[in-house]
Amino acid sequence: MANLKFSQFELRTNQSQVEALVGYDGLDNIQIDPNLVGTKYDLSGTETDTNEFTITLTGSDSTSDNVVLIGEAGIAISQGTGSEVNISRTQGALLSVVGIWKNLFGGAPGIFGDTLEFAASASPVAANSSVFQMPFDGKLIKAQMKWIHATPVDIALANSTWDVNVYSMIDNTLSTTQTSSYQFKAALPTLSLAASDTGTFPTKTWVGGIDLAAGEIINISGVENGGIGTDDAEMELCLIFEIDL
Repeated sequence: MANLKFSQFELRTNQSQVEALVGYDGLDNIQIDPNLVGTKYDLSGTETDTNEFTITLTGSDSTSDNVVLIGEAGIAISQGTGSEVNISRTQGALLSVVGIWKNLFGGAPGIFGDTLEFAASASPVAANSSVFQMPFDGKLIKAQMKWIHATPVDIALANSTWDVNVYSMIDNTLSTTQTSSYQFKAALPTLSLAASDTGTFPTKTWVGGIDLAAGEIINISGVENGGIGTDDAEMELCLIFEIDL
């Protein structure tokens, strides 16, 4: 060995083809197993639980470590074919929009009843009616409503209700102030107010899925059924949309 230059040594590309690496430690001549010089890791993986995939790193030095991939809300992880790991999105991006109802129970503005106002008040109320236009394909998946007036709900008649409906424009070039411009889309029944809400400052939630197309224009209205006295009360409604991107 002492009579050969390093450049004259035979090239090997696999550690298993090398019996030992040699060198010096001060005045000592030493050799070391090549598997202990620069650890090489082999990867293996398996689906260890629902929406959970574990990658195992096994080192040439006999050490072993795990990396665990866990799919949180909206992300799914599963084992594919061979060495594949499938990571996919199960929920689109979320968009939140806040609207407000004013002058409830037959007050203005309103074409079906009490119109939910987006962004800014429709004024003068007789000449304007607020709508929301979907910027992307998606669906309405949740609505959270809160009574924000200083005095509580007052619905005196036992059979009277105030129900929330979604209406869709049949032609975006039509007037937003005419009921004939819309068709009924869906009801949000868990947002309804009734005599049982009298004396309270309710918070109500609706969860579901109403498909909406990009550019679709909707009106959301509280519709009075029975006799409810006009009030200057207000309520806020937060809408959550899941967007298809």
